[in-house]
Amino acid sequence: MAFFIFGFFALKLPINASSDSLILENDKDFKTYESIAKNYAAKDFLILALSPKNGDVFAQDSLAVLQSLTQDLMEIPQIDEVLSILNAPLLKSAHNLSWQESLKENLTLLSPQTDSKLAREEILPHPFYSQNLISKDAKTAGIVIYLKNNPHLTYLRELKSATTDESEKKEIQKLIEIEKEKVQTQENQTIAALKNLQNKYENLQIGGIPLIASDMIAYVKSDLITYGTSLSLILAGMLWVFFRALRFVFLTLFICLFTLVVSSGIFAALGYQITVISSNYVSLLLIINVSLVVHLIVSYLEFYSKFPKASQKNLLCAALLTKQMPSLFAALTTMIGFFSLIFSNILPIIHLGIVMSLGVSVALLFSFVLFASMLALLPKPKQTAKLSTKQQNFLRFCATLAINKPKIIYFLAFLCLLFSLYGIQNLKVENSFVNYFKDSSLIKQGLLKIDKDLGGTVPLEILLTFPTKAQDAESLDDDFEAEFNALESQDSYWFDSQKLRLAKMVHSYLQSNPYVGSTLSLHSLVHLIEGLGVNADDFTLAFLYKNAQDSLKSQLFTPYANLEQNQLRFVLRTFDSKPDLRRDEFITQITKDLESLLANEKVQLQVNGAMVLYNNLLQSLITSQVDTLSFVIGIIFLVFLLIFRSLKLALIALITNLIPLGAIFGILGFSGIPLDLMGITIAAISLGIGVDDVIHYIHRFKVEAKNHSIQTAILQSHDSIGSAMYYTTLIIVVGFCAMMSSNFIPTIYFGFLTTLVMLLMLLSALVLLPTLLNNFYPTRTKS
Repeated sequence: MAFFIFGFFALKLPINASSDSLILENDKDFKTYESIAKNYAAKDFLILALSPKNGDVFAQDSLAVLQSLTQDLMEIPQIDEVLSILNAPLLKSAHNLSWQESLKENLTLLSPQTDSKLAREEILPHPFYSQNLISKDAKTAGIVIYLKNNPHLTYLRELKSATTDESEKKEIQKLIEIEKEKVQTQENQTIAALKNLQNKYENLQIGGIPLIASDMIAYVKSDLITYGTSLSLILAGMLWVFFRALRFVFLTLFICLFTLVVSSGIFAALGYQITVISSNYVSLLLIINVSLVVHLIVSYLEFYSKFPKASQKNLLCAALLTKQMPSLFAALTTMIGFFSLIFSNILPIIHLGIVMSLGVSVALLFSFVLFASMLALLPKPKQTAKLSTKQQNFLRFCATLAINKPKIIYFLAFLCLLFSLYGIQNLKVENSFVNYFKDSSLIKQGLLKIDKDLGGTVPLEILLTFPTKAQDAESLDDDFEAEFNALESQDSYWFDSQKLRLAKMVHSYLQSNPYVGSTLSLHSLVHLIEGLGVNADDFTLAFLYKNAQDSLKSQLFTPYANLEQNQLRFVLRTFDSKPDLRRDEFITQITKDLESLLANEKVQLQVNGAMVLYNNLLQSLITSQVDTLSFVIGIIFLVFLLIFRSLKLALIALITNLIPLGAIFGILGFSGIPLDLMGITIAAISLGIGVDDVIHYIHRFKVEAKNHSIQTAILQSHDSIGSAMYYTTLIIVVGFCAMMSSNFIPTIYFGFLTTLVMLLMLLSALVLLPTLLNNFYPTRTKS
């Protein structure tokens, strides 16, 4: 019954990879980001890159293709506006028209008066069009697609911000989630329509943040299906190789399926969503569940081998009683590792920590209940499979090495420690959207094309907020101050020499940065006007602002100057594909440099945009993980004390796990592989899963040590529990290796790194742990 009830909820588990799903809770920069979108009427946009075969965008056949593409784009319902060189305003591309007349005539490339040669000369160096609507070499045309806003979603967000009652906020948030699902569905449909156009138009590439979010959703869905099928088949094959009995294969898979459905149902019932980060919960839960069941199977077969005439009921009771405490504590430490993720401020990671903690507890419960109840209905197996001679020799080699070569083991452990310290000092944390996807994927090819030829990929924004005239006139008499206030209320007096000077200074600084591509601001308009041979002073801008049509004003002024907020806005895109771009350092350096440039200007500086939000998320995550790792280690150490009732054993168990975990950071630092949104959780997850082997080994070792010497206890432990550790680790490794078949690079890295750390932890448990036990196990317990 529970299976069907939770299965009903599991089918409704939503998938969300929108930009909002990866934003820090209560991030002040996100509030600024929302206010910018509101104050400047910013819309979500996509960028298309069309590279004609003839290599010349201005050729007649290329323009015909571009015109046909524009018509197809306007037929897509969710697209609000399409901007390209075809409909971009031109001011000096007609022989018989002045720029004022061109402006009045709304001259474009398609206008009959337009001279194509003059148009080319105007468009290529144009401050608004170059690296936005056309590449510098004129081989690629850019098409900016603005998507329709959802006014109801905007209204609900404003209503939530204005509401103080928490219960009302929760209700409004539910409505917001519904609207966000509608928006996501519409964006997915739009992107699907654009991808269909790629079949019609050759060399058409797509880019933009909405595309990244949409493709992430597609990859998450694909990975969920892949993991659910391929991983099940791989695990079934390995279980058959290990145990040579179909009953154990189907029993394990059924328990895993039952646990996964119940856990997913709980996940959905609690209102959680699957995101890019939490999509790995399927693999993680399957792997942990299989590990629990395999330990039970090995214990059951061990008792069956010793007592072949015992009844099925007695064999099951013995196996369950033997494994109840080590399995409980192993599950507890795993839950602690996952539960530490709730200390981050990122909602998907918090949800991953919660659902995995619940999932592990569900796995523990149903592993024991279903294992016993289902095997009780079956007769005892006729024969049991054993490890191959090579596998047995490997385990015996590890035990012998630990007993006879302790100095070599300690020396290698010390080198591993030094390597870890080196790696930790050289760790880097990066969030490159371009590098999230395989080189062969269409999305990466499109992002790279746009990044290199059309001015960058990831948006960044600079805001300068000026004091009011009244604040500057505080030292003047009342009559004079009143006059200042009166002048301030007139739009024509807003464009003063200070604003134009600062616009030029900041714009020039941004353009000089090697990581900055397209840069648009009020100074772009100044540059445009000066190109017409007109002196672009404050009077000229004020006149143009006052007399320009609303459509022109919305293109030239509104995005870059907000008179009500007394702000200048600089909109730029960064080259996401630059391998040496260090995003946190880049943002910090830009902020520091601009603060220095504006030190005596009495303006407020704000650096914002998608790059800032994602960087905040990543930096917060690594900070929280570093801060909580010590907490996790401390809690696990207390659990070790509770389990083993020995300070020495607790320290031995902890050291055995920390050294291989540190080695992973050494490898990361040495190889230069960056930690991303998924990889950064490896420490907590690996520590939580990795301690299982140590707990099971020490528990068995203590039993053996009561009746044998320390060396014999080590050999006996390797022969018994060592096989279970060998089985479970191989299963975990193969499970995580399945992640490397993903099309999503962070998932591949996560699978690779977790596989590596689990192998190192197995090696540490089979070699370093028995070495420490042989030298430091309390002598009073020896017999």
